[in-house]
Amino acid sequence: MRSIIIQVSDKSDLFNAGTRISGLQYERPVTITIELQKKQRSNGQNSAQWVSLLADISDQVQIGEKKFSVSVWHEYLKELFLPEEFTDGETLKGYVKWQEMPSGVMKMVGSTTRLTTKGFGDYMDKCYAYGAGELGVKFLA
Repeated sequence: MRSIIIQVSDKSDLFNAGTRISGLQYERPVTITIELQKKQRSNGQNSAQWVSLLADISDQVQIGEKKFSVSVWHEYLKELFLPEEFTDGETLKGYVKWQEMPSGVMKMVGSTTRLTTKGFGDYMDKCYAYGAGELGVKFLA
């Protein structure tokens, strides 16, 4: 199946896209789908995750004798709180959390970059609640 993506930002762009599509030659009937583009989590959201959430957890939490880096906490929280599967409005198309390896082992491949701004906000809420409630973190920002 061949896909053509035409991004439009206003009505005149939409009209021009329609004109371009109507001028194409097709060998058989086609289906045209129009959908609103979902916004990926913002750079500001991502920054807050690293500078506030993960840094505060890494600085304040010790489990037994061990402290863990922000990168370890990042992976751990993704495993706990990323959506298990594609959810319209929360994840972008193509989102996958787990992928089977040739050995049969399931590996977490999910990424916060595949969350929408809403999905990332929900994810951060869960992470903050876990940090404050389960880990006793006092968030500074």
